Amino acid sequence: MINAVKRLRSVCLLAVATCLTPGAAWAADIAVLCSQGLKTVVEDLAPQFEAQTGDHLVVAYDTSALLKSQIEAGKPFDVVVLTPPLITALIQQGKVADGSATTLARTGLGLAVKKGAVRPDITTAETLKHALASAGSVAYSTSGVSGSMFSAALQKLGIADEVKAKAKPVPNGLTGDVVVHGEADLAVQLMPELMSVSGVDVVGPFPADLQSYVVLTGGVSTSATDKARAEAFLAFLKKPSVAAVIRQKGLEPS
Repeated sequence: MINAVKRLRSVCLLAVATCLTPGAAWAADIAVLCSQGLKTVVEDLAPQFEAQTGDHLVVAYDTSALLKSQIEAGKPFDVVVLTPPLITALIQQGKVADGSATTLARTGLGLAVKKGAVRPDITTAETLKHALASAGSVAYSTSGVSGSMFSAALQKLGIADEVKAKAKPVPNGLTGDVVVHGEADLAVQLMPELMSVSGVDVVGPFPADLQSYVVLTGGVSTSATDKARAEAFLAFLKKPSVAAVIRQKGLEPS
């Protein structure tokens, strides 16, 4: 009888200790659908968030447009990071909670070459024009916002038809991968997307007079498994300590 009481006491003490261990008893998965523009940031910071909370991030990356389509097709999620117009559209559809939209960062277009290749001068509109016109092929995204931004820049430079005639359209994924595989000489995409490809050298951002920016905004699903946990992840990405990582990855914190 005494042994049974001792065993019961030990079990109770273990249960109490487990409950008092941060995150141990209440850990959960948080499903995140994230624009590729914030991929390098989330990959870098995920272990820190998980260590602090005990929760586990299950993240899927793609272009904002494709992620929105997946959500509209019924893909479940807790947190989504897209461009503001797409977040607004999902709020109107009742898929993202009204009032949950959180501006996280912004980033602009950049250009990359295969690692070790000669880096063209793109510091001015004229030198960028020369680099694009003289390249054998330029890879650019057709599903993300960067594609329309690139098209606008080409129009300003007056070489849209010339470049598009020899361009390598990329319907999804990273344009840097196309350059790594030798299918194009230059890759154009958002700076953090280019920086996420290990086989390229990022030449730099477009010059200011040709630059456009993509704002990345987070939102919480109206069907989130645990809205408080989802909100906690977005709050984590807004911490002052996270700003340095955001800048390091080619974005500007908001």
